[in-house]
Amino acid sequence: MSKLTLPHGHPYENGRTCTTCGVFKPASEYKLERDSRASGGIAMRSKCRPCNEFRSYKAHIKRNYGISYEEYEAIRSKQGGKCAICGNESNNNSRTYDRLFVDHCHETGKVRGLLCSSCNHALGLMKDDTKLLKLAIDYLNENHTQHP
Repeated sequence: MSKLTLPHGHPYENGRTCTTCGVFKPASEYKLERDSRASGGIAMRSKCRPCNEFRSYKAHIKRNYGISYEEYEAIRSKQGGKCAICGNESNNNSRTYDRLFVDHCHETGKVRGLLCSSCNHALGLMKDDTKLLKLAIDYLNENHTQHP
């Protein structure tokens, strides 16, 4: 399947203003779709990619964790914009790897806080098991070597 491109003379050939952020952006910043009703059979979304991704993320945290984006921001603010475990700061932009992840109890679904990617993955790999985490700490303490 070939990549969709706007035909010459399309009304949005040079770009458009995003209906969410209100910024004029080039056509490359928007998703294109086939639509027989649109000019040249190609339609351009009204939201730019970053605004659409942000909308999707807000829906994701509501659907998966039961919290609104406002609740997410309140938790983030309470944590000072930092990971609840290691204290690394988040840029909280649209790039997933810069965002703090919602940490939750897999048994109850209760949100515990926000974590950086590394801490979130570490807890997941240790299956949220405090005994396993303690064993890992003991292992590191017993096998800690001093470097000259």
